[in-house]
Amino acid sequence: MPRDTLSRVLDVDEVGTPELPISWNVAPTQPVYTVATSSDGVRKLRALRWGLVPSWSKGPRTGARFINARSETLGQRPAFRSLLAARRALLPFSGFYEWARAEPRERKAGQPFYFHHADGEPLVFAGLWDIWSDAEGRPLRSSTIITTAANATLAPVHRRMPVVLPPEHWDEWLRPGPLRPSRLAELLTPAPEGLLDVHPVSTAVNKALNDGPELILPLPGSASRGNA
Repeated sequence: MPRDTLSRVLDVDEVGTPELPISWNVAPTQPVYTVATSSDGVRKLRALRWGLVPSWSKGPRTGARFINARSETLGQRPAFRSLLAARRALLPFSGFYEWARAEPRERKAGQPFYFHHADGEPLVFAGLWDIWSDAEGRPLRSSTIITTAANATLAPVHRRMPVVLPPEHWDEWLRPGPLRPSRLAELLTPAPEGLLDVHPVSTAVNKALNDGPELILPLPGSASRGNA
């Protein structure tokens, strides 16, 4: 979705990034649109590196380990615990891929599936962000997507899914300040049934260098459906 459209949908006060090129195969370490609220209450849309690089990290390579954050352990992981109160974020995406494997521990990538909003709206994921600075003081802003247990639509493909926040929770999530553990548990839940459609796609998506709208097309003979 275009930057300016996203800024309107997410009620952004300030746009702090050029338009990102459209991608149908975003990979970790690439920039993604991220919305967060500054200390002075301004809601900003920026392009942040996907893969959290904590402020205390020794270097950007850490980000490859933190593309996702499990909702159940946010308060226990040093990389995420301090961000929960002050650096929550929203990450809008048109959809996402997951891979079905014949065996849970199978290392080879299985059949990819594309998940997207049943109504064609953007999916807005709950996330966290941070700033890391190099030896010269140059800042690197990065973000991570919070995951939870899969709902019934996704469970046949994968055990987990991104936390999809509905519009009525965006303001609360972006408002700086701590949230009670019980409230976090209420917010960071699987998406309701019927929100997502899914269809199998080509294994071309398995290669990060491949990009283009053909990657999200259903395989011949298949169609979008609410259950995998």
